Amino acid sequence: MPVTDGTEQLEAFARGVAARAVATTLTAPAGPVHLNFPFREPLVDASPSEAPAPPRHGVAPPPVQHPSEAAVTSLIDALSGRRGLVVCGPEAMGLPAPEVAALAAALGWPILADPLSGLRAGRHDLGGVVATYDALLRNAAFAGAHAPEAVLRFGAAPTSKALNVWLAAHRSIPHAVVDVAPAWREPDGVASSVIHADAAALCAALLARLGARDRAPEGWLASWQSAERATSTALHDAIEALDEPFEGRAALDLASALPEGSTLVCGNSMPVRDIDSFFPRLDRDVRLVGTRGASGIDGVVSTALGAAAARRGPVALLIGDLSFFHDLNGLWAARRHNLDLTVLLVNNDGGGIFHFLPQAELAPDAFEEWFGTPSGLDFRHAVALHGGRYARIEDPRGEAAAPLAEALARPGLNVLELRTDRVRNVELHRRVWAEVAAAFEQRSVTA
Repeated sequence: MPVTDGTEQLEAFARGVAARAVATTLTAPAGPVHLNFPFREPLVDASPSEAPAPPRHGVAPPPVQHPSEAAVTSLIDALSGRRGLVVCGPEAMGLPAPEVAALAAALGWPILADPLSGLRAGRHDLGGVVATYDALLRNAAFAGAHAPEAVLRFGAAPTSKALNVWLAAHRSIPHAVVDVAPAWREPDGVASSVIHADAAALCAALLARLGARDRAPEGWLASWQSAERATSTALHDAIEALDEPFEGRAALDLASALPEGSTLVCGNSMPVRDIDSFFPRLDRDVRLVGTRGASGIDGVVSTALGAAAARRGPVALLIGDLSFFHDLNGLWAARRHNLDLTVLLVNNDGGGIFHFLPQAELAPDAFEEWFGTPSGLDFRHAVALHGGRYARIEDPRGEAAAPLAEALARPGLNVLELRTDRVRNVELHRRVWAEVAAAFEQRSVTA
């Protein structure tokens, strides 16, 4: 931006830049826009006065990108009659859930719904939604028996490593990625085609052309639905059987506590992965959002308070201690702007995700110095500094559903801290996966 001079020409220019910035935030890939404003020394107005209210200028939404007739025809030829999957990855503004669900139902395909896609929770048709794919695809027998013949993906690449690795192992099949131009979110190189079109418009165009003969073979969707029900029960039972705090329980507790119309902000690193693994499909108007791929562990608290400022019902934040520490100053906005936010702080005193990675094989001293990075901080003091309420989860199993529900009903900043052990956390994750796999195999034998 230029230095202000008070002229009508500059004001008109500024309005144009503002309109462009807002339009850019709404254009795929949707996200933040940065503007630089220079100021003259000494940064004060020598004769301050009440400025007149500027005229309001609306910003027209970006035009809908309709798919070409050739793209629709090509997709139908590639997808119809096959054992396929609709994969819904993270999407900043949320994917058009009713339209995607209707398309998947017409194809007879399951929907593998990343929690940040907008498909995992809501009032749309959840009948074909599979939330437990991360656990299912760790089972070699299931993964092998359910190899897809085609994939249609909306949104960015999914969070689940198990899903991404599995999809990459099937590079020879038709794999269409739908994105709005000029986006090209295809980091793994698995797409056989990229269709630049609005997701809802593409769904409508395909639905208008699909017939009964285009559905997947009988039993394909039912097999995924049956596996989803069994695995969801097995995950719940395995977690409930634990008599110690487990970080994955936070996803179940949040799903239980979040009321209609609420928002869950998923912290990066382990929190979003645990939400991906353990947050069930939810027949409730709950919005799940995150900044995965945009900011690492920086700015997560501020993002959650931005969601709270939108005043769209209660807002909860699931966050790790390192992310919380990196944006502690963001808590200032809660009192300054009278915002309501409930934080579930999972404190394992460091970078828990690195215990799942090859770095965990380093010598203990080197690992802790460079990857574990324990802070040893007592966060209750920071919460008090910003006028919030703080409480520890005292339940011996780490169950937080009841205190979360109470906190979400209270105004202001509420921070609930769950203490866990980083090393033990890896062991418990593997134990849960093993018990789920055993339960699934027993079910297969019984069937």
